Amino acid sequence: MRRRNDQTLKEALEGLVDAYGLREKLDEQAIASLWDEIAGAMIARHTVAVKLRRSKLTIKVDSAPLRHELTFMREPLITLINQRFERQVVKEMVLE
Repeated sequence: MRRRNDQTLKEALEGLVDAYGLREKLDEQAIASLWDEIAGAMIARHTVAVKLRRSKLTIKVDSAPLRHELTFMREPLITLINQRFERQVVKEMVLE
């Protein structure tokens, strides 16, 4: 039986993460660590940086042709990331 002020450990930790403003940084680190699975090995090899700021994911790659190809993959990648996190983490993707 749960009291009104009782919460699960998951709820308590999520509350702390949100209270201290760590959610975005944790999401950025999670995306960076999963980038190989999300985008594929070839794209991950040419990715220089992955940054998340205010729901805008910035991907820096070292190849202009790959950057052009990624422009066509923006929406599927955003959808895949948001599905993986089960919430809307990324609203926009910028390629550099």
